[in-house]
Amino acid sequence: MLEEDPVAEAVTVIMSRGHTVEPDDDYENWRVDGGAWLTAGGLLTLAIRLGLNARVGRLQ
Repeated sequence: MLEEDPVAEAVTVIMSRGHTVEPDDDYENWRVDGGAWLTAGGLLTLAIRLGLNARVGRLQ
């Protein structure tokens, strides 16, 4: 059984709401709408805080 990547899911969910998300060269840090760099954990936290998991994806 394949397990979903929570970071990829968070990126998909955030982008589905019209935000831009870009990774660094190593895909370890992420920038949302040109803001400060976030770690993967920060990206997940942002998605949860924004409530973006309510309708798209299964991020919880």
